[in-house]
Amino acid sequence: MSGEGMDKEKEKEKDSKSEEEKIVNKRVAGERRRSGETTATVEERECKRLKQIDHLPAAEDIKREDYPSKNAYKKALKDLRKLKQKLLNKEQVKNERKAKQQERLEKRRKAKDSLSEDEVKAIKKRAKDNYNEKKQVKEEKRKRLLDAQTSAPTVVIDLEFGKYMTDTEMRSLVHQLMYCYSSNGKSERPLHIMLSGLSDPVGKYIKETNGYKNWVMTMEDGSYLDALPDRRDDLVYLTADSENLVESIDPSKVYIIGGIVDRNRHKLLCQKKAEEQGIATGRLPIREHVNLQSSTVLTTNQVYDIILKFHECKDWATALKAVIPTRKLKKEPSNQK
Repeated sequence: MSGEGMDKEKEKEKDSKSEEEKIVNKRVAGERRRSGETTATVEERECKRLKQIDHLPAAEDIKREDYPSKNAYKKALKDLRKLKQKLLNKEQVKNERKAKQQERLEKRRKAKDSLSEDEVKAIKKRAKDNYNEKKQVKEEKRKRLLDAQTSAPTVVIDLEFGKYMTDTEMRSLVHQLMYCYSSNGKSERPLHIMLSGLSDPVGKYIKETNGYKNWVMTMEDGSYLDALPDRRDDLVYLTADSENLVESIDPSKVYIIGGIVDRNRHKLLCQKKAEEQGIATGRLPIREHVNLQSSTVLTTNQVYDIILKFHECKDWATALKAVIPTRKLKKEPSNQK
């Protein structure tokens, strides 16, 4: 390479470095004003961010011939610019959030320092009273759920349908189970929930849920048939395909809900399973009390909430209208003259 060519390369490299220094210095000044950090700390972080950007391809490396059209080429350049800007902005947003949090903490500290001793004592007493009140509510809820295990009707949620679901659908089912437990805990008249079939793939996702061991319910790895060997004649599998109408919730019966999320791909699963096992089936009186837009297929937690609401109010119409989303109900025609 000639001396002139080398000089041009050095000059280009120098310009590139000076451009980087400008970016760093500009952002360092802003960061320092906002967060009060030392120049060295901010410079170090800025250099790390620029190193991240250096790993991205340069605009010159994106060639027109690599793209099927001019628009696709322009989009690639635009996406690269956006990505670089995103990396530059990410830390800034994080620091701004941190600065605001620090500001709030400082305000609280100053407010606390300005309080008299009596005011501080009153605040501490209020906080303690709130804590004790929440603790009492939690203990009462736990007591209701424990009492329900011996005195309330049992509802089994059958989790043995993992092979019919995708991973996403199994995770969705776990969320529905959490809704069931939440509704049960809030109720003044909770039911006894039993989860059966935890050895199925669905059980793996339940066991990954934080705090599931603290749920006040019965959990069985095996089938409900193994868990309730003496109550086979009391089992009623709830399915929309049954011809038997459930007119009331009988405390002597055990009602089974199929724990499945399949977007209605698989037909008659619960009905066929109950027939094979020789147990009774039942259908909730949905069509008899409300008009739905399409099918009467509901989610697991909606079926459970309907049973829970009926257990509380003893009226199917009230229970159904309280649980089923209004978007699924047919609008009654308005009487226009």
